[in-house]
Amino acid sequence: MLANAPRLPEDVMLVLQQDRRADAIELLQEHQGISAQEAEEQINRYLEENPPIRLRGAGVVAFSKLNALIWLGLIVIMVLTYLLLAGLGSAATPTKKAGNLAVTGLELSA
Repeated sequence: MLANAPRLPEDVMLVLQQDRRADAIELLQEHQGISAQEAEEQINRYLEENPPIRLRGAGVVAFSKLNALIWLGLIVIMVLTYLLLAGLGSAATPTKKAGNLAVTGLELSA
């Protein structure tokens, strides 16, 4: 942080990290007893000098438990679908030839 950057209260910075800018403005306004416009200017200045770092890829999954659970559920569904389809495909493949007739899954007694 730069020397002339406005120092924001801890709870205001936490709200900003949660990407709740409007709530941060209201909270700063309550803390310092300033107008909404002044609070917005301070927060804008702070964000210009300290831009937020956006998570990507695995960082998003690690950050969001719900997102991780959704991905885990999708992977389990894909595995179960594969096993189901692989099981159905193998049940229909055995064929036996009896003379000139091709019989699937049936025994001919002659």
